Amino acid sequence: MPLFALWAHFEDLMSIAGMGFGRLMHNFMVLLGYLYAPWIQRVHMPDFPDSLAGATHFADVQHLFIFNLIVLVITIVPALRFIRRLVREHKLYTLRTPAIWGILVPVALGAAMAVNFDAVFIGFHKLLFRNSDWLFDPNQDPIINVLPEGYFAACFVIALLLFMGALAWVLIRGRKDARL
Repeated sequence: MPLFALWAHFEDLMSIAGMGFGRLMHNFMVLLGYLYAPWIQRVHMPDFPDSLAGATHFADVQHLFIFNLIVLVITIVPALRFIRRLVREHKLYTLRTPAIWGILVPVALGAAMAVNFDAVFIGFHKLLFRNSDWLFDPNQDPIINVLPEGYFAACFVIALLLFMGALAWVLIRGRKDARL
């Protein structure tokens, strides 16, 4: 949410949407609430009507968000216990090779995004969605006007940097453990 708030000011999304900052943020929060709440059956942003295709895409995104949350809930405790045990036993070095390989993915993805983010964005959507509902018509789904491609690029970059930061920590700490 802070990124979207910054983006709203940076790109003057309030002028594009024809509403104030508070109203724009309220609609964004309604969208996020829907994406993270499986009990909400249909998105209903007060100031942004949506088409059937737009609603279908948001439902597909909601399913991906919920799936991600389920995977997180199931794996976070065992993963943290495993990492904590490796740290306690000074054996984090055992994850150095997977971390090196793991860094290659975001580096390659980041390079591809730097060369042609549009192609990566389209490929991402073709990979994850079974239809073309993600191709919003701004006349039928005006929310797309305040969700510019640059905002999604920033989201991707932040996610890649966080992932790389975690892997870098494993490499640095693993190197220290290997010396013990």
